[in-house]
Amino acid sequence: MTSQILEFTLAAFLMELTPGPNMTWLALLSAQHGRRTGLMAVGGIGLGLALLAAAAAVGATTLLTVYPLAFDALRWAGAAFLFYLAFDAWVGERPGTAGSEVSRSFWRGVIVNLLNPKAALVFVVLVPSFLDASQPLLPQTVLLSTIYVAIATAVHTAIAVFAGSFQRLLMEPGREIIARRICAGVLVVIAVWFLLTSAR
Repeated sequence: MTSQILEFTLAAFLMELTPGPNMTWLALLSAQHGRRTGLMAVGGIGLGLALLAAAAAVGATTLLTVYPLAFDALRWAGAAFLFYLAFDAWVGERPGTAGSEVSRSFWRGVIVNLLNPKAALVFVVLVPSFLDASQPLLPQTVLLSTIYVAIATAVHTAIAVFAGSFQRLLMEPGREIIARRICAGVLVVIAVWFLLTSAR
């Protein structure tokens, strides 16, 4: 089992280094609103992954592999949420919303994960492929899922801290609107890319 854990850890780390909706949105959010907001989003992403892991452990997420319509509905909902985030970035902060961005980023991190069928498939496909059938499956599932969430959280934390260092540069007067519009455009591209690459 030790060798399987090491192999799984490497596979999970490499997977988390692959750019995707989580990574891109988190980097843009941190660069625009700072490290504190980015780290709150990391917490939300971590909770979202933990909820997906729990759903997979009880067999709920296997519906995505059994019913293609459920998978498609989830990926379209995920893309729609990314389009909403792009719109939100384009229009900027409305009166009375500036102080709530930090708390909103946490729940948006949760939603971005729960509406990402590819994230769910990590716990449906990747984790089971490293289980030892001769040993009790539940403890192994919990262990590997915990390792994956921990690796994802570490990678996302590094992204939030690094991207957050650009906030002052991007949010200077005269650059703020341009930065927001660029972020919105990138999110639209990511939403379209997500739809194309998640198609079955």
